[in-house]
Amino acid sequence: MATGVTPVATILEGQLWEIAVRVQVAELAIDPATRPNNIQTTIDTENQTVSVTFSCPATFSLSSSGALVASPTAYLP
Repeated sequence: MATGVTPVATILEGQLWEIAVRVQVAELAIDPATRPNNIQTTIDTENQTVSVTFSCPATFSLSSSGALVASPTAYLP
């Protein structure tokens, strides 16, 4: 399981970007033969935007009130 990170950005959007980059770097450290591609980041300088797309494995269960609960599972070493 990958270690946690402490972002240094002072706004939530900046923290999301920092974490996205760290996850992407962690994926790149995995052997290319088995490397997942669960996160993509795109920088659009013309429109001054950053896009993050992320998916990961999860387990699903029902809470005591019948609500669906999704719990992401670790996929990075």
